Amino acid sequence: MLARSVLLNILGSAASLSVGFVSSLLLARLLGPSDRGLLGIMFSVSQVGVAVAGLGLPVAIMYYASLRNAKSGALLGNSIAFTALLTAIFVPLAWIFHEQIADLFSRGRGGEVWILAAVLVPLTFIDWTTHNQLLGKLRFGLYNVLVVLSKIATLIAVLVLLVGFDLGVAGVLIATGAASVVMIVGSLPPILREGRPSLNWSLFRETVHYGLRVQVGTIIQFLNYRFDVIVLQFFKPLKDVGYYVVASILAELVVTLALAFQSSLLPLTAHYEGDEAAETTTRSALRHHGILAVVATLANVVFAPLVLLVGYGPSFRPALGPMFILLPGMWFLGTGTVVAGNLRGRGRPGMASVLAGGTLIVTVALDLALIPPLGVPGAAVASVVSYVVFGISSIIVLSRISGIPARELVVPTREDFAVYPAALRRVWSSIRPGRRPPAEKTA
Repeated sequence: MLARSVLLNILGSAASLSVGFVSSLLLARLLGPSDRGLLGIMFSVSQVGVAVAGLGLPVAIMYYASLRNAKSGALLGNSIAFTALLTAIFVPLAWIFHEQIADLFSRGRGGEVWILAAVLVPLTFIDWTTHNQLLGKLRFGLYNVLVVLSKIATLIAVLVLLVGFDLGVAGVLIATGAASVVMIVGSLPPILREGRPSLNWSLFRETVHYGLRVQVGTIIQFLNYRFDVIVLQFFKPLKDVGYYVVASILAELVVTLALAFQSSLLPLTAHYEGDEAAETTTRSALRHHGILAVVATLANVVFAPLVLLVGYGPSFRPALGPMFILLPGMWFLGTGTVVAGNLRGRGRPGMASVLAGGTLIVTVALDLALIPPLGVPGAAVASVVSYVVFGISSIIVLSRISGIPARELVVPTREDFAVYPAALRRVWSSIRPGRRPPAEKTA
């Protein structure tokens, strides 16, 4: 089940990244470094809004949807009601205070477009909660199909709104919302088949209790990822922020693997709770992620610069240096991400939050120390150090909680390496020209 789910997630991620790259290249060329930096700040602020106001419910819903006695209708109904509450809070506040928000985060840039960024908060919340129910039901295939379709919807919307109507950053935010709508609509049918939406106060309290322990870690983890972007815009022009955002996007391609493992590991660990299969799954996930992450990082050393120089164009050449600085930290960031999924699947979301909190202290200290004098390179160095701390500390903590020696979690065995040539041989034998099925035996 782990191999199948991870493979589906990786294939889905590869397909969505292929489509997403076209959108990303279009955005870079159509917006330019300054507006790309503004867009990055808007995305960062709206995602902080989801992390803070969402109470950790998206992850909690994935956990509760993974349990064998899951109440799908109640999980959906509670999510819809909470989405309505978020809409009633964020959209009017952004409407009233958009000028002050623009002054605080983007040096007065954006204006009323910040209202669209606020709309993304409730829309992203209901997107995450519905598709996380799919993951909780182990519907990995459908989830990945929807991810690819959402990326296609984004690409089409970007072409129409930016090329056709020249809406700039506002058009990108609308296109992002369109992608969320695709995810929501596609996730609803299998959820509704198991029950109509209903409100369940008792279940809501349970998910909030779990979610609040996740929320701290979610907020902290997001700050670990994007605190540097927020700090950078106080000291450097928006074009420098744009360079750093692009460098991060390209370097973090490797983390796509970790997210694929995490999306599989959390529901599987929860589903196998109390069984030996949970420990076997944990070992396999960490070791195989480690192998694939090393290969992906080495491949990205060649791939990312080509995309940057050829795809994004000469105006983004300054992103090359910080991208190379960030690459060595991706294995550690990915490992910590996989561990966080395992801990949440074990019902220990608070420990994942503690790990993220310890890393945030390193992140904040280094960002404030290195960004003012060094700018973009300082932000990259700070991130790499914090990622290494996150990865190592995550392995140590998981080893103590699970009782699995750290060596067994990160050092691959011969059997692990043997999986890949065996899988390739099976694939080759299935597609080899002229291959015939074995003849049926006759009596």
